[in-house]
Amino acid sequence: MGVNTLRRSSPRRPNSAADAPKAPMPGFVEPCDPSLHERAPTGEGWVYEIKTDGYRAQVHIRNRRVTVYSRSGYDWTEQFAPIAKAASKLKVREAILDGEATVLGDTGLPDFQALRRELGNQESAKLLLHAFDLLYLNGRDLRRMPLLERKRGLKRLLQGAPSNLVYVDYLEADGTRVFEQACRMGLEGIVAKRVDAPYRSGRQDSWIKLKCSKSDTFPIVAFVEKLGARPRKIASLYVGRWEGERLIYAGKARSG
Repeated sequence: MGVNTLRRSSPRRPNSAADAPKAPMPGFVEPCDPSLHERAPTGEGWVYEIKTDGYRAQVHIRNRRVTVYSRSGYDWTEQFAPIAKAASKLKVREAILDGEATVLGDTGLPDFQALRRELGNQESAKLLLHAFDLLYLNGRDLRRMPLLERKRGLKRLLQGAPSNLVYVDYLEADGTRVFEQACRMGLEGIVAKRVDAPYRSGRQDSWIKLKCSKSDTFPIVAFVEKLGARPRKIASLYVGRWEGERLIYAGKARSG
C-alpha cells in the first residue's frame, strides 16, 4: 500500500491590496521600529528613505472621523489637529497611516524645537505629516503585504491630498552613497527598508536607521549651586532626553 505524503505549505503572502485579508479595523498598532546600525546594509532588496526629526504619528481614519496616536498609543489628535483635519478630507472610508509629524525650520530642514512650538496650534500651517506606510485600507489589513506594495497604495491614497500630508518616497541606490549625501545636506539620517518585508511591530532588522549626527539635545531639568560661592555659581546640571512625548532623566553633567 502506498503512502501519500502531505506537505504543509506556508501561508501565501498577499501581493496587492485585493489579496490582503479582510479584517476589522484594529485599534492602535504598535509601530515598527528600525534598528540602529553604523553602516548601510549591503546586497539587493533594500530601499532608502530620508529620516525626519519629529514625532511618530499614526493616523486612523474611519468614515472621515480621524484619531492621531503618538508612538506610545496616546490620543494626540488635539496636538496634531491640522494633520487630523487634512486626513479627514482623504477619499477613503477606512485607513491607517504611519508617519512622522514634522515642522520645517528656516533652513528648510525639519526643526524639532519648532515642531514642539506648533503642538496644539489648531490652525498651524506648518505642521506636516510625512507618511511612509499604509497599514490598513477599506476593510483589509495590509500589514502582511510587502513594503513596496504598501507604499504604492499609500502613494495612490495621497494623490491630490492636502499639502500638509506628504508622501515619503524611497530611493533605490547604493545605501552608503545615499547616507553620505543625506549627511552633507544636513539631514538627520536615513532608514533602509527591505522591499519584501511585512509590517511587524517592535524593533526590527528589516528596517535599519543610520544617523548622521552622534550628538543630541538634552534639556536642562534642574541644577545645583556651588555651596558658598560668591558670586553664585552652578556646580552641576541635571538633564533629560525626549523619548517620544515623554521627558525622562538622562544624567548629570558638571558645569565646568
